[in-house]
This record gives sequence, structure tokens and C-alpha cells, in this order.
Amino acid sequence: MQIQNLFVRDIFRPINGVVKADQLDDSSVWQELDEFVVTKELDQHFRRFFSQYCEAIDRKNDPDVSGRIGVWISGFFGSGKSHFIKVLSYLLSNRTHAHDGQSKKAVEFFESKIKDAMLFGDIQRSVASNADVILFNIDSKAGPRDGREAILSVFLRGLNETQGYSGDYPHIAHMERYLEGKGKLEKFHEEFRVASGSEWVKERDAYHFHRDDVITALTATLNLSAESAEKWIDGAESSFALTIENFCKWVKQYLDSKGPDHRLIFLVDEVGQFIGTDSHLMLNMQTITEELGTICGGRAWVVVTSQEDIDSVVGEMKQSRANDFSKIQGRFRTRLSLSSANVDEVIQARLLAKHDDVKDDLHSLFREKGDILKNQLTFTNCGMTLRSYKDGEDFVKAYPFAPYQFQLVQKIFEAIRKAGA
Repeated sequence: MQIQNLFVRDIFRPINGVVKADQLDDSSVWQELDEFVVTKELDQHFRRFFSQYCEAIDRKNDPDVSGRIGVWISGFFGSGKSHFIKVLSYLLSNRTHAHDGQSKKAVEFFESKIKDAMLFGDIQRSVASNADVILFNIDSKAGPRDGREAILSVFLRGLNETQGYSGDYPHIAHMERYLEGKGKLEKFHEEFRVASGSEWVKERDAYHFHRDDVITALTATLNLSAESAEKWIDGAESSFALTIENFCKWVKQYLDSKGPDHRLIFLVDEVGQFIGTDSHLMLNMQTITEELGTICGGRAWVVVTSQEDIDSVVGEMKQSRANDFSKIQGRFRTRLSLSSANVDEVIQARLLAKHDDVKDDLHSLFREKGDILKNQLTFTNCGMTLRSYKDGEDFVKAYPFAPYQFQLVQKIFEAIRKAGA
């Protein structure tokens, strides 16, 4: 038999080396869920996250719970933060995903992955509650004009897009929110269609070119004079006030409109790198998390990822900056630190899983050659402990590799990273 025929999964399939927050095509999502490996370490992280989340569901009006809505996920490059946060987003929204004629809800992928029935029960309970999930990489969503309000602008953009309002122009989204509050958004859409001959949703990002049509539609919808509508449209951008308090109020209005048990979860990738040494952005992030907890009563969550050691993000940090960073981390009660410790577990389960009918052959091969291998794979005076095969089971899982190779490749990458490559 050839080595390529030993494995359950095709070894020539394309595998996404880097998981990106905005890559949401069907085949990528299916592969990310299907091939996600719940290691011993991730099992603990799932346990912590979902126990906090279930507690927030059970203790709705407890002020202590509203202080626990921040989750800070840290880890080195390649520790799987983006994959973890993305899988969390799939679980919490629990949509049905389809691929190659199969369809499954996100939580169904985890029936075989989670061995503990209590933990799986917590996950099922969490995904049964209604939640909207807003997942984004903060750097790709922030615009050049956002400046010091960058984090707040990105959060608002996520909320506006979720509600079906304009993402690029917050003052236009504010108009849509106002019209919807009055029950007149549909009427505005109709009036705009009559005036311009095209759909508002398609043209709203180019509203400057349709100024007269917007004025006509607003005049008809709200019974305004043409001058008032004109004045509003020309001054809308400069008079729009974006504050953290306003943003949190809009989140609360949205949650209230969806019912008392509805939740909104912001999952933000690479916050640490985006914030860098800017203490104003740090304070922004801190305040958004605090205010959302207070105003929304534990129903709006913020989950962020950041590099493990702050030095690798921002170079050598002055002591005051380091204190600022630990202060903002303190606002996130649940802190999960991902390491690459179980990388061999992931490789064995995701890439090297074998067909049942070849395992016996490999076991007998180890019985025959195991002693020779153990003698050949003995390392002395090499400055670190390099593992050989523990037993036949270990041999079957790692074949055609040796356990020390997983460690060694990782050490090489770490050394390259430290050398600044």
C-alpha cells in the first residue's frame, strides 16, 4: 500500500494555512468546522467560555454577570486564535451549513469531537438561545478616516450591517434607524424607488449622486418641507454624533426589539496588533466593553484576540504602556491563553488519521521493528528532550513521522521568529 492511501482524508486537498475572519464561502466554513480538532487545551477553553456564557443566560439581571461579558483570547502566531474565534462564531450563531449535498448545523460537528456530555450540554444550551454574531478582523474593517474613533466606528459598522443599514456611512444608517423606529423605512424605500427608478439599498452608498431623489423621498415619507429635507441631507454627516454611550443605547434598542433573551456577540480578531501602543485606542476598547456590560445587562458580549507577548506586537514596551495594556486586559474577566503545545494532537487528528483496516498492519510493524526504532531515535546532549514513540498506538497515530519531528519543526519556527524573520 502507498502512504497516501493510509489516510482517512485526502492529503492533496487544499488546506487553508491562515484562517481569515472574512472568508465565509461554503467549502471553507465546512472544512474549518469538520477539521477543527478539540485538543485537551481547547477542551478547557471551551469549558471556561461556555460555563460563563451559560451563567449569563441563567442569571439575567445580576449586575455581577454584566461585568463578565469581555473575553480576551491570546496566543502566539500560529496558536490557532483566529480558528478558535471563528469556530466560536459558527457555534454561537448555529446556522445550517451545506457542502457536497450534505447539510449540518454547526453544533452537530461537535457531537463526536466533545467527549464530555456535560460540556456538550452547555454548548447545546448556549446555541439554543437566540444570538447574532458579528465577526471581523478589526484592521480590515477600519477606514482611514476613522482616526481615534477607529474601534468604535468598526463596532458601529458591524451593528449597522447586522441590522441591514448602511455600513459605510453611519449618518445614513442613523437616518434608516430613525425611519425604522417611526415605522416608515419601507415607505421611504418605495418613495425613493418612484423618484429614482432604482433600489435604495443599491444606491445608498452613492447617495451624493441621488441627493434630489433622497430629498424627494424624505419629503414624501415624513411630510417635511423640501428645505428641511435639504438642510438635513447636507448637514447629516457633520452633525452626526458618535459616542460610546449612543452606540451602546443603539445596541440595547436592537436587543430589546428582538426579545428579552436575545444576545449580540462581537468577535474581534487581532485587537492587540491594531491597538499597538496607542493608549487612546486602549481606553476606547476598555470603555466600549464596560458600557456594553452596564447598559445591555450582560446581553452584548465582546470577544477579542491578541498576540501572547505584548513585546512581539509593539516592540519593547515602556513600563507605563505595559501597565495600560494589563489594565485593559483586566476589563476582560475571561482570559484564554492558547499555546501550540498540542500541535502534534492536531496534526495526528486532522492530517494523519488512518483508516481502521490499516491500523492492525501498522501495529504489527511496530511489534516487529519497535526496538530498532527506539534505539535509533535516542537523543543525547542535544539541549532538549526529544520524544520517541511511547508505544504501538503512538506509532500508528504519528506514522509516517516520528514524534520528535513535530516538536523540532515548531522549535525551528520559534527560533526564526525570535531572530526577526
